[in-house]
Amino acid sequence: AQKTISNDEKQTIVERVKELIEANYVLVDKVEGINSALDSMHTNGKYTTITDYKTFAEVLTNDLIATSTDKHFLVQYRPELVKARREWRKRQEELEKSPQPEEQQAEEEVDINFLYGQKDNFGFEKVEILDGNVGYVKFNFFHLLDWVKPTMDAAMHYVANTDALIIDLRENDGGYTSDSYLGSYFFDGQPTLWNKSYNRTTDETTSRYTQAKIDGERYLDKPIYILVGEKTFSRAEGFAYCMKHFNKATIVGQITPGAAHGIDFLEMNNNFLIQLPVEYNIHPVTKTDWESVGVIPQIKTSKDETLKIAHLAALEQLLLTETYDGFKKRLVDAKTALESQ
Repeated sequence: AQKTISNDEKQTIVERVKELIEANYVLVDKVEGINSALDSMHTNGKYTTITDYKTFAEVLTNDLIATSTDKHFLVQYRPELVKARREWRKRQEELEKSPQPEEQQAEEEVDINFLYGQKDNFGFEKVEILDGNVGYVKFNFFHLLDWVKPTMDAAMHYVANTDALIIDLRENDGGYTSDSYLGSYFFDGQPTLWNKSYNRTTDETTSRYTQAKIDGERYLDKPIYILVGEKTFSRAEGFAYCMKHFNKATIVGQITPGAAHGIDFLEMNNNFLIQLPVEYNIHPVTKTDWESVGVIPQIKTSKDETLKIAHLAALEQLLLTETYDGFKKRLVDAKTALESQ
């Protein structure tokens, strides 16, 4: 049965949130305003009538987002996760003191997140060739590079011989830094600065580059269209943003939510964790990121028309350069069929 949260615990959590924001939130100039707003809401009794743990977490999350305009804030009621994290740290400490045989250690290091990712094909939902020899890749999460790389390479190998490419990120809600590896397919072999990020907690700036070596054929000098929308979030926004501002792709769809900040998960007590933004991005071209403003498409469409409009744009672009009559007819036929839908 769901427990009832006490006013004392709510007080403890509000104070802990303020402490963690004070010490870690990446936009230092916003810290005082956020914490003052939390103080005011708590003092005025906004949380007094809340008795449900999950409801308290949801309301606190919404208040943090509204006050900061930072969509990466998230308070979670996850006692089982807090316990699991603490048990994992304890096991790691024990292993450091007395290392286990490699076979036993390998058994203990099986990652349930890897298994979930595997069952989800590491985010890759669909790879196909559309009419007019236009490649289409739809994937919904940027998994860790060690996990996703073979699937990512396979997807890019499948579309290597297409004349244009559509990358569908409309349901991609972010993930890890494998975006720069995918981006490497669209640059030559010379490493290029993809993005920088500053982490307030560590006071370090990290640079990420496109890679000189990829396990596939580079996709160069061909039209690329990236589909985005209201569910395109965080790292997925970052990939679209980088490709747009390097003039590597045309963005098609709706303005994205504008969630650019990197996060950390911090425990507050036995019951609650907070996802707290600790990092901002610095793109080498714009010198900023997409926080709060989102990625703005060059071609704005309704939700239902996004793929169709991108496909038509690709066909029209290919028609401008195609010289062989047989291939030109195929493009015209594909465009006519698509326009009639």
